[in-house]
Amino acid sequence: MNITNDIVTAYLHQFYHPQSETLAELRSLAEADRVPVILRETELYLNTLLSLIRPKKILEIGTAIGYSALYYAEKCPDAEIYTIEKDETAYSAARHNIAVSGKETQIHTLFGDGQTQIEALRDQQISGFDFVFIDAAKSHYKRFLDAALSVCAEGAVIVSDNILQKAMTASDSYDPQHKHKTNIRRMREYLTYITSDPTLETSLLSVGDGIAVTIYRGEYGARTF
Repeated sequence: MNITNDIVTAYLHQFYHPQSETLAELRSLAEADRVPVILRETELYLNTLLSLIRPKKILEIGTAIGYSALYYAEKCPDAEIYTIEKDETAYSAARHNIAVSGKETQIHTLFGDGQTQIEALRDQQISGFDFVFIDAAKSHYKRFLDAALSVCAEGAVIVSDNILQKAMTASDSYDPQHKHKTNIRRMREYLTYITSDPTLETSLLSVGDGIAVTIYRGEYGARTF
């Protein structure tokens, strides 16, 4: 029996409340234009998670139009936020939305590949991130994570979004035309990796389109970057 379907999702959405009118308007625009932003169920979960861990330094891989970065800024007003986007159109939109919201000093926007930009942060000795959100190209999650761990504090929480890929990760039957074979294979490999690496403690949850919540337990010297 399915416990997650359109009826259940609609019911849960009744309990969703945006952090601000600005975010409510931005979400409405994004959903109307089918621009990907974090799902409402995922945001509901993050509300509790972020309240518990109270991060001071946030790293996001996959800015899109800046909705989630602005959400972190609202939810964690004392946090410093770095967000990375490689799509030029999305990056420009994010910069605009962040500027309109007056959050330029709190949110640092970086343009380019996630791994490359994280390595640049590491080279600049910018580290100590205690919360990471990965929501970019699904087939590249492992290299994004490995790069992120090199700038994470021990005990950092890493959330990987959309791990179920509309159930395709769970079963090939949801990809009958085999258009997403590579993404499916690499996501499965990624989930095996984060649930078996001894320096990571991971739970997989069917929230939204699926999320992995990982705690980095290893010390920097225990891994090779």
